[in-house]
Amino acid sequence: MKRSTCWVVLLTAVCAVAIAQVPPELRDDFLDKLVGEWRVERKFPSGRTLQSTVRGDWVLNHHFVELKYGYADTAPQYEADVFIGYDDAGQSYVCHWVDVFGGRYSALGRGKIDNEKRSIEFRFESKEGALTNKFTFDAETKRWTSLIRQEEKGAWKVFAEEKWARTAASK
Repeated sequence: MKRSTCWVVLLTAVCAVAIAQVPPELRDDFLDKLVGEWRVERKFPSGRTLQSTVRGDWVLNHHFVELKYGYADTAPQYEADVFIGYDDAGQSYVCHWVDVFGGRYSALGRGKIDNEKRSIEFRFESKEGALTNKFTFDAETKRWTSLIRQEEKGAWKVFAEEKWARTAASK
């Protein structure tokens, strides 16, 4: 057998084994509540606000909820792709945050859901200091809040607070 043919056969076998070991889809009632179209208002401590759209969808074989910030905005002031999933080995949730500020600020956060299954607070570590993002769901209003805090010189300060409401198209 030719050397190139051996590589093709070997690669095909490795891919077949890898595909056979794909874990089952993630089923998570809490993350399901992020799916849909949202109107988000982000308020900064300065009083400045930023309006955005966010779309949440299950992706990657139902292992992550992807949040697309700015998906329906004509000229988005902010864009991000956020992937939230569950690490069964670490018994924690993961959040991959990639946005318009580039690779320097892209981060992986980890967090655990609270006992009432109402919120997850992700903690991100960087050279500039720690940052947390706590997603909380209000079961009565069916709305989300996201409180983003950052550590500055040993003290925690609010970076921004987001209020999420479903769009008419998502109801």
